[in-house]
Amino acid sequence: MKPTGVDNPETMAAGSDAPWTEETQSLCPQCLRDIPAVLTEHGGRVWMESVCPRHGASRALLASDAGEYRRLRQYVPARVGGGCCGGDTVCDPNSGPPVCVLLLEITLACNLRCPTCYADAHGHDFMTVDEARRRLDEFFRRQSALDLLMLSGGEPTIHPQFAEILDLALEYPIGRILVNTNGLRIAQSDALCATLSRHRDKVELFFSFSSFRPDVHERLYGRDLRAEKELALQKAGEAGLFVTLVPTVERGVNDDEIGDLYRYALAHDHVNGLNFQPVMSSGRYEHDDYAAPERLTLTDVIALLEAQTGGALRRSDFVGLPCSHPDCSALTYGLLDARRETITPLPRHLDVAQYLDLFSDRISFAGVIGGAARRVWSDTVHLRGARTLRDLAILFMRGGLRDVLPLLGKPEQMGRRVFRIVVKPFMDAHTYDRRRIDQCCTKILTETGEAISFCEYNILHRGRRPRAAGIALPMVTQGAPL
Repeated sequence: MKPTGVDNPETMAAGSDAPWTEETQSLCPQCLRDIPAVLTEHGGRVWMESVCPRHGASRALLASDAGEYRRLRQYVPARVGGGCCGGDTVCDPNSGPPVCVLLLEITLACNLRCPTCYADAHGHDFMTVDEARRRLDEFFRRQSALDLLMLSGGEPTIHPQFAEILDLALEYPIGRILVNTNGLRIAQSDALCATLSRHRDKVELFFSFSSFRPDVHERLYGRDLRAEKELALQKAGEAGLFVTLVPTVERGVNDDEIGDLYRYALAHDHVNGLNFQPVMSSGRYEHDDYAAPERLTLTDVIALLEAQTGGALRRSDFVGLPCSHPDCSALTYGLLDARRETITPLPRHLDVAQYLDLFSDRISFAGVIGGAARRVWSDTVHLRGARTLRDLAILFMRGGLRDVLPLLGKPEQMGRRVFRIVVKPFMDAHTYDRRRIDQCCTKILTETGEAISFCEYNILHRGRRPRAAGIALPMVTQGAPL
């Protein structure tokens, strides 16, 4: 059977009625044995099907809407030699794409016990500053620069030497640093807010914010955190920090709040985006039966955004991330009105598909429009950066959006009018696809200095590798001084 789709995207073109299948390598979700798998369509849905010699057949839902799944795939060009980046960046087919997003887990200690934690974060160990330096030094011996570093955990802000590690990270050729946080220490510590505020030109918050209801907080976070989350977001704004809200979404739990989360984000002008992450079977939330049809998928989230925003956002506004595997992410950009009440999505005015070749390693797409599109169409680019804002202004004007003209030369105002929405379904053992691993540019930095795909690390390595070098310190309790 010849694989289709990623290698031959024309067979997955939107509107095609031809049946299709894809072959890949997956895992048995029970024993994690390497096994072949087939992606196929049944009943308007896309499934991954496999058979383990020991544990038998398994089936996992990848997309609830096969037509939308095909449409998103049109934005991912055919690969040549395993490359993905195009332009002046060449991917080595022997080593995979360069790392765009690198996670540095500076602790697995946490001030929460979230039932949905993919890392099953617990313990009392904190990475030393010297260990962080050693890992980063090793990484930058292999790669000369990095778009985005995410300081993660556990909860990174409870690290007793968080400020020192942040200062250390800022010494390296890193475009931007995200702090992956539950927000509790932001709400509690003025000293932490001051530390982050000093570096606000390069540091932003990736802030877990999933619901407005106490029962959902109990399910996702283990207790009602509404007041703490609200206070953390308020204090981030007062500190001049820009924030991406990161809702964990689950079918039947908070999928009816997706539209409310969008409107809430627009109501806070220091929030520049949303990153929806459907819950996965990993860590503390691992389930043997999570291959069931109840899984919330990327196409579900996009459809719910359309339904719950009254069409302010449409499914057709979202584009598959062209430099990645097509199942990994979808995103859109929009220009907000001055009151941040309405959004004008860029893909309604600019045909992104006509610039597909600029994302392929086959062609170096020349010209101002092509260069701007290639740099911007990413889920990691710095939305408040001067070059990003110039690129977005070029694209909006190309699409005929004249509202952007008064914002030219006013980066602060322009930055508050640009909004990005990303849907990012991470893999678990049920949906593991080796091709996604091979094309992954979101990786975690291990104790050897090696960068491993984030999904692969969670499925195959987390909890199975030696403990990181660290210092045994008591847990920093909630409310304790930083």
